Amino acid sequence: MSKSITVTTEIAAERLAGLLCSGFEGGCGYWCQITGYRKPAAPVPHFTGDDTVYKHIDYPLCEDGAVLCRDVEDDERGVLVLDLAAIKRGLALMPTKAAYQWGRFVADDYDADTGDAFIQCCLLGEVVYG
Repeated sequence: MSKSITVTTEIAAERLAGLLCSGFEGGCGYWCQITGYRKPAAPVPHFTGDDTVYKHIDYPLCEDGAVLCRDVEDDERGVLVLDLAAIKRGLALMPTKAAYQWGRFVADDYDADTGDAFIQCCLLGEVVYG
């Protein structure tokens, strides 16, 4: 019988903002298109020292905000909602579904490919593309 150990890791919102930025601004554009936003009641900026609220980065990190997307490779998926629940799911899946990219994120050595893998884990439940 296989045994496992559950580990809880705290990740700063600013690091997640960086990962979303890498994904949306360089990684996932070949398959993912932003179609809209769900504005949170109180949008909060997540980059330290920057008071700008970036919809594609900050909205999904707020409790009631989201980025609405579509998979341009597979229209049958319908609307894909990137919200806080999806981000939490993606973080839970990434160590097994995208282990190499997870390692890069943990080592703080990530790029657009890492952001792409993260967004795929959040929205698709696995890395389907790339």
